[in-house]
Amino acid sequence: MTKMVPAYERPLYEQFNKIYNTLSSLKNNRTKYINSKQIYGIYDEFLSLLHELTLSRKDEELKGITLNLPNANDMIIDDVWQLLSLCFVTCGLIKFAPATYSSLSTVYKLLIHLKECKVYTADDINPIEQRLKEIRDIIDTSEAQAEDEDIIDEHEEEVMRSHKREESLLLRNKLQQCEQLLNDIKDGFKKLPSDLESTNIELLQIRKSLFNYMTKTNNEASFLTQNDFNVALDQVKSKLKEIESRRDSEGKFVSKVGTPEQVDTAQSVLNGLLDDCNNLVNDVSIQKNTNNISDMFQNLDLSDSDSSKAKSLVKQTQDIYTSLIEVKSKLENLLITRRWTMRETDLYTFQKQLKTIEDTRVKLKQEIGVQEFAPNQKSSLKKLHMLVLYLLRRCYSLIYKLLEGSEPVSESLQPIHNQLSTVRRCLLEIKRVDGLNNLRDIYPFQFKLASLDNLRVDGKFIINGQIPEGQGTLNALLAECFDILHELKIELEEKEEQKVASNSSSLTPDGKTDDITDDDDINSDDEVELKRNRYVGFNEADYDKTSASDLSDEEYESNDYY
Repeated sequence: MTKMVPAYERPLYEQFNKIYNTLSSLKNNRTKYINSKQIYGIYDEFLSLLHELTLSRKDEELKGITLNLPNANDMIIDDVWQLLSLCFVTCGLIKFAPATYSSLSTVYKLLIHLKECKVYTADDINPIEQRLKEIRDIIDTSEAQAEDEDIIDEHEEEVMRSHKREESLLLRNKLQQCEQLLNDIKDGFKKLPSDLESTNIELLQIRKSLFNYMTKTNNEASFLTQNDFNVALDQVKSKLKEIESRRDSEGKFVSKVGTPEQVDTAQSVLNGLLDDCNNLVNDVSIQKNTNNISDMFQNLDLSDSDSSKAKSLVKQTQDIYTSLIEVKSKLENLLITRRWTMRETDLYTFQKQLKTIEDTRVKLKQEIGVQEFAPNQKSSLKKLHMLVLYLLRRCYSLIYKLLEGSEPVSESLQPIHNQLSTVRRCLLEIKRVDGLNNLRDIYPFQFKLASLDNLRVDGKFIINGQIPEGQGTLNALLAECFDILHELKIELEEKEEQKVASNSSSLTPDGKTDDITDDDDINSDDEVELKRNRYVGFNEADYDKTSASDLSDEEYESNDYY
């Protein structure tokens, strides 16, 4: 890869850079919602430039010029693609082909790291495989819809076809790369005998849990007491000893169904995992007894090293580790607060950070492979590298979760969606705990739903004179909330009928029941006296009807708790 741009591509590079700056400005401007029409316009311009670049490179190849690819244009194209994809997701267009590029890029990184660190099971692969199938269906549907469109103008039709060609080429190339990596990883499962797969999964789960503990911050790890930590660690050690006992006298895992080649492959894989787990158990013990991350790095078999190069590599790896811990912490916070604070385009900042960290990690890995160290030093450096790789994979997993958790709702409608989701969740919780006690319990929810329903004009939520994406989702959610309310009312009526039926069997001799009704209770002297006492000591000014309220109607409308 070169950062240079050939002279014949320089004008296109400047235009790509202009689009990138426009998208960055939209991303950073939180005072205005991102408009889908504006994004579509930028996207069409971007595809036109891609088509020009394709034609330009073909012309150079016909002239016999060897192209040095990828260059700076390809780098900025990837950045523009990422931003455009996230903008489509922000607008709620998650089922459109351009929105899938960011997911494909994240999945590609996940698969690369899975293949490199080899800490995965079939449960890790299945969701990714399912997501890739969904993306393929989205791309196929998009292409089919483009073919069915009837366009009278020939020039417009040619432009549309060229745009769709560039879009499909880029997305399908990325999809094919992901599917190839996925198949390579799945082939790894076939190399193990079926009766040793359970042992492999157990070792992988132990290794993953140890990595997960080692990548926790000090505050997170402090919630585990020393006694609980020792108990958990003893359980891991006992499990490892139990797995070791499955080997025969020669130290080999026995298989009854595997071929000789599969059994030989299984020995290296399982024994390697077992050694890794035992080493990680020792490292976790060291980390629990240290006060900060730097102590952990210094104690991983390099504290007695005189090699300045080794110490330098450890220092650089530690810096990467610290940066990843910060990114991971921010992403985990976003998982909790995303409904109220996250804009999908914010993920681009994390993607750029992780890309820089990834480039630095790869360079360090190459240096570790080239330099000559003592066996224990090289082993410790590789161990640190695997720890960083696992943490990097966790960060990309969090980005993947945030992307896949996006709703098909525009950000301008997100506040309304949040309120409806909260109301729905509260109503379902009431229904779960045996329903209503009286009709007054649902008054707040009725008022909130009525206020949200009144925001619609001709059945649509209109924001700033526009009809944002996600109308169907909001209308369905609103209808569901009204349905739940109706069900709760019916359940309350049935409960009251059952109560009346049961009370009729317990009448007193004078024809009255011993139970006190709601009306009797409300009108009782004790109730009146209680309400009167509540207001004793209030000034007359407190009841002045002309006094202005400090709360505006907008503040009531923006309350997300109802």
